[in-house]
Amino acid sequence: MSLKRIALWAGGAVVALVVLAVAGFFLTFPRVSAAPDLKVEATPELVARGEYLFDSQFACGACHTPEMEPHRFSRVSDKSRVGAGRHMGGAPDFPTDIYAPNLTPTVLGDWTDGEIYRAIVSGVDRNGKPLFPVMPYPFYKSLDPEDVKAVIAYIRSLPPQPVTMPRTKLPMPLPIFMRLVPADAAPQKRPDGTDEVALGKYLAFSSSCFECHTKRNERGEPTGTPFAGGNPFSLPGGAVATSANITPHKETGIGAWTREEFIARFRSRNAEAGAKITPNGHDFDTEMPWSSYAGMTDADLGAIYAYLRTVPPIDAKVTLFTPAGEK
Repeated sequence: MSLKRIALWAGGAVVALVVLAVAGFFLTFPRVSAAPDLKVEATPELVARGEYLFDSQFACGACHTPEMEPHRFSRVSDKSRVGAGRHMGGAPDFPTDIYAPNLTPTVLGDWTDGEIYRAIVSGVDRNGKPLFPVMPYPFYKSLDPEDVKAVIAYIRSLPPQPVTMPRTKLPMPLPIFMRLVPADAAPQKRPDGTDEVALGKYLAFSSSCFECHTKRNERGEPTGTPFAGGNPFSLPGGAVATSANITPHKETGIGAWTREEFIARFRSRNAEAGAKITPNGHDFDTEMPWSSYAGMTDADLGAIYAYLRTVPPIDAKVTLFTPAGEK
């Protein structure tokens, strides 16, 4: 064998060993603990609390319940199919078609409460495989365990929906790097109303205000100024909605809004109002799930407002809606 062939063979062997070593490293993730031994006692009070969290505060239905058909303003959910799953979208917002799974007993009936708990706060399925982080589990890891238990109690109460959602198939190398995202929970107690700003911060992160209103790069990592908006979302019909600046800047944010005006904006865009509007690609529309958050209490919405008043005001003008065919 010539020296050149030996060198080529040795070089190929080194490359192969490096690839195997890297692959072996990533296969050690996700590094999350086993599902807890948990049994949720689904009292009527806990189920009712879970319904509020699922429908309103966490807006789970905005992803896990199909849209009304035809498309309605702000993607109003079809309440007759709660938890049946939804097609979240594809390119250019995502690297492939993303599907939020069915959460009813049709799919989760043989999951333990501990497995559901771990999926919510750590981002892995019952077999330990990572979930696509369009589900904001990096923020859910800090949820109060009592809030998570309430959501589980409500999910358990849902009637079965015989819907099988397609599996999300991610292009390489995303399935490899996604293994690094799940992590063990770091729970905190939900602040009570005596510290309104602390409660508002808890709500602003658990309700995805930070996630949607902070600009992200193509990998979904937050890179912009917190709450200054700027995230684009493709809408049915070809239009684009962009998340608003919700910092307390008086000209380009919500600094000129009163608490009452902030709450009234949510009330005016509830599910009943949204269901009456069937926008095309040229009518104002938004990805913001107003119909979900409109169900939050005045106290919770007011707490979010109080917290947002404490973040730095950022002068960032955002074009909220770009009609189809325009840039």
